[in-house]
Amino acid sequence: MSEIRTDKGRRLLAALALDVGRPLSHELLAGRLWDEEPPPSAVASIYSHVSRIRRQLRMAAASESPGSPRDIPTIESRSHTYALRADTHLIDWHRFVDLSKNARQLADNGDDIQARTVLGRAEEIWRGEPLAGLPGGWAQSTRATMADQRLATTLLRIEIDLRLGRFGEVVPELTALREERPTDERVAAHLLVALHGAGRQAEALAVYPAVVRRLHADLGTGPGEALTRLHERMLTGAPLTGPAVRTPAGRTPVGRTPAGPRPAPVPRGGAAPSPSPGRHMIGRRDDLRRLLGSTGDAVEQGGVVTVSAILGMAGVGKTTLALHAAHLMRGRFPDGYAHLNLGAHIVNRHPLTPSAVATALLRRLGVPATTVPIDSEELFALCAEVLATRRAVVVLDDAATAAQIRPLLPTAPASLVFVTSRRRLAELPGSRAVFLDILPVDDAVALFTSVVGRERADDRGRIVEIVDRCGLLPLAIEIAASRFKARPSWTLGHLAQRLSRKTGRLAEIRHDTESVARAFEMTYRSLPTEQQEAFRLLGAHPGPDIGLHAAAALFGRPVDEADHLLEALLHCHLIQEDTPERYQLHDLIREYAHVLTRDEGGSEEAAGALRRLLGFTLHAADRADRLIYPRRSRLPLPTLRQLPGSEGLLFDLDLDSNDSARKWLVTEQSGLIVLAGHARGTGHPEAAAWLAHVLAGHLDSQAYWSEAHELHQASAAYWRSVPNDRREARALIDLGATLANASRYPAAQEALQRGLALARADQDDDATAEALSLLGGLLWHQSSLVEAVDVLEESLRIRRESGDLWNTARCLANIGTIENSLGNRKSSLAAYEAALPLAREFQDRTLEFRILNNLGDLFLGMHDRESARISFERILDIAGDDISHFDLAVAQANLAASLPVPEQYDRAVRLYRSALSTFRSTGSVRHEANALNGLGGTLLATGRSADARDQYALARELARSVGAAREEVTALRGLGECELTLGARATAALLLTEAVALADRIKAADELALARESLARTRGEHDA
Repeated sequence: MSEIRTDKGRRLLAALALDVGRPLSHELLAGRLWDEEPPPSAVASIYSHVSRIRRQLRMAAASESPGSPRDIPTIESRSHTYALRADTHLIDWHRFVDLSKNARQLADNGDDIQARTVLGRAEEIWRGEPLAGLPGGWAQSTRATMADQRLATTLLRIEIDLRLGRFGEVVPELTALREERPTDERVAAHLLVALHGAGRQAEALAVYPAVVRRLHADLGTGPGEALTRLHERMLTGAPLTGPAVRTPAGRTPVGRTPAGPRPAPVPRGGAAPSPSPGRHMIGRRDDLRRLLGSTGDAVEQGGVVTVSAILGMAGVGKTTLALHAAHLMRGRFPDGYAHLNLGAHIVNRHPLTPSAVATALLRRLGVPATTVPIDSEELFALCAEVLATRRAVVVLDDAATAAQIRPLLPTAPASLVFVTSRRRLAELPGSRAVFLDILPVDDAVALFTSVVGRERADDRGRIVEIVDRCGLLPLAIEIAASRFKARPSWTLGHLAQRLSRKTGRLAEIRHDTESVARAFEMTYRSLPTEQQEAFRLLGAHPGPDIGLHAAAALFGRPVDEADHLLEALLHCHLIQEDTPERYQLHDLIREYAHVLTRDEGGSEEAAGALRRLLGFTLHAADRADRLIYPRRSRLPLPTLRQLPGSEGLLFDLDLDSNDSARKWLVTEQSGLIVLAGHARGTGHPEAAAWLAHVLAGHLDSQAYWSEAHELHQASAAYWRSVPNDRREARALIDLGATLANASRYPAAQEALQRGLALARADQDDDATAEALSLLGGLLWHQSSLVEAVDVLEESLRIRRESGDLWNTARCLANIGTIENSLGNRKSSLAAYEAALPLAREFQDRTLEFRILNNLGDLFLGMHDRESARISFERILDIAGDDISHFDLAVAQANLAASLPVPEQYDRAVRLYRSALSTFRSTGSVRHEANALNGLGGTLLATGRSADARDQYALARELARSVGAAREEVTALRGLGECELTLGARATAALLLTEAVALADRIKAADELALARESLARTRGEHDA
């Protein structure tokens, strides 16, 4: 590779080599080549460099002799990523790391001699500075990380040399290391032991004071407990603490005589080092209380302390909490401390076996090496005995399974054991589980601030935005904060902007070699193939959560198999289950799954899953809609091709009653709305259009008018582009109904008239009658009462000719309402009395409630408040779950209007305010204005004229904004009455004159009579 002369090319090859076998995105590579500020041409430039490297690799392959056993590295490109495929042993760094890890495992398992040999081979690989000559921030930080790894390996080898008695041999090397790292207490401790063992007591005694001075001067702190205790033991002449030499059989190595005093085993009673609190813990007070509460009680009472399992997703702070808890409990458990990483998610290393865990744990607790059994059963028995008799603190970090730990634990441990795991560990006997969730916002802000410092954390609003984009995940927050701290030119706004990009947010949450994506990747790579695929496919689901049957459709598997896959993903905390069989992905994990879908699954995998999901969802929603609204005017759903198994999913869903269908739609409604929009944007506009039509009835009844508007508008545009006039007509009718409910009357009228024209041209009588019925209601809202009756009469004729009695009842109910507004009380009552039996015959509770509501309104107009109140009270008494929030609000407002005031003033105001809350949340401006008028009337009747005037003024403004002339007349009349009681008779006369003129123009006979009566009274008082 000497022919790769450019810095960018060498940096690219280094980046690929250090992550050999792992697909790296273009964005990530660009960040490493241009230090996170890539030019617009970065991708093209990377492509050119890759081409040159590939050419060099081909030339290298050609120069190999025939039959050479070496595999030549290749660079693969796939889905916006590049990956170097090569044997890791061809890359020095990976060989070095693998050998170091192997040596560590050998040492942990007790074979110091073999570990020392392996470390010697590892150090032979290290030649000069890594990534020598490569410029840039990424190369510099990577070199620093490599240097830290080399130091750790060097210290491990020196530690083994000390155990082997090679004291004098390591003194020169430790002296040089101490000059390089004067505040490193590990180096100082090793040097002290080496000098002491070599008989150089004066020099050994000088180590500790020198370190103390340097720590105070450089860091403003003192030495740790471990170094201090070591120094004190040397002063008192006690044997220096240290483990014995280990061999597989527990024998002293042949041919080696220690050159100095043999280190003594750690005695029981506290000679083991005190635990470090680890990362500074912010918040988690409730979690800590759950973790330690019963432990503290047991300690005080002298009882048994159970094992605590701290469980949660990657990066949620399990280890930090465990170490903090261990630190707090150290005084109560004085017989020792051990912290072991069990290695469930360490790259390129298998988790420790139970035997390895037991051996390492005994070693950390100071059990003499020569007494540690080789036989597994004896080993586990000794470990259980130690934990049952010693009061020590043990942290078993990152457990893979319960089986990794279970053989070590006694029935009644005297020690305090904390286990952390990304899996649920349900099989761990006698354990108390503490599940960690993301941080509360205040704790997340505090964590970010603690990392960056208060000087730069000067905008709480921006920090809240940043931690929210980090998903309130502690690891992500710490990484983002560390990166911000290392970039002094960055502002909080700049970091927030980088984290707010639509794609690549995971790539932004990184610092040096740490990244939140890497933490997720270790969990993902530990899964079997079918679970990996299921996880990727969940990332393709666009909704906020997913149910079991939808997941089965997404996976293309039967329900039982899907259930097992979801349980497995839940077990390792890749998904969450806040309510039974409703699954969610954390925001950052969802983004990680998206990346995997793109990089590993491919577009066809995601597209196939989406087709299956749409097929299942559309047919399930259609079945639910027909159960709840069996007589709704709509088109039949065409037979869509479904993959095998969909019929079984629908059968298993148990949509066989009105209640089950309604429950399913309410549960799924948010996801269905998102899915329709996602389908439209990913090449499935027809499925999205059908889903909008199928959901129209439910969205209307639940007052999801804003969401329905977007769906129906897009649906109408799609059918127009195909073209398909019949389906476009239906989409326009659905759109017009939604706009009318949202008080957007001009737009609603335009949509309904276009839909009506298409339906008539297509001779679709059902669609024509439906459009006319909706148009009649719209004209009533716009106070075009006479025209509204004419339109509804035409719709009624079509319904009667077709024998459609249910829609006949709907038309009669609407006609009764308008006749009431025109002052035709008898005609109105006759229409209601004809409609009500039909609604009850079809057991349509919603229609029955609306007719009862309108009857009550009629009685109010006839000044029969008692009959009106009985009608409204009946609605609230029998409604239960059969009435929507919106219809309930209408009934509440009307009941309030029927109550006697001031006798029931408080109840009336409560009802009005409850109704107003619903009308405002649903965006029904006309109904809001009507309720404000009613509230104003109640306030006026109790002498609160100024407060009433405010309500009427707001009602007038709202009514004018949507063209609701009838509500505007009522508001004008109320304002006139208020001004009259406040003594402003001239102003009152002007307002009431305007009310009379408007009522006369819209032919609102009932309002006209009331306005004239008020105006006459005003003039009479004025004359007096």
